Amino acid sequence: MVFDKVIKKIILSGFTLLLLGGCNPEMGRLPFESDVGCLRKELSSDTHPSFQIAANYCQQDDHGVPLPLKLKGALDLQMQAEKANIAYTN
Repeated sequence: MVFDKVIKKIILSGFTLLLLGGCNPEMGRLPFESDVGCLRKELSSDTHPSFQIAANYCQQDDHGVPLPLKLKGALDLQMQAEKANIAYTN
């Protein structure tokens, strides 16, 4: 009985820490966040002042291979990606 309560508290504490960790602005891309949204968020923060660093932070990968950023409708970000030689799709 006491063992069950301890296990439940440990699981609850771990889950709480996991949820709070999801709010950390240094964590990078959030689940279901678009490339455009991630880049705009990172570029507006003091943590990633350059497009190259923000793009590296937001870029998804497929088994270690970076995927092109999806920048449809964001002409300003497309121009920055071209200047930084970062692959993107329109």
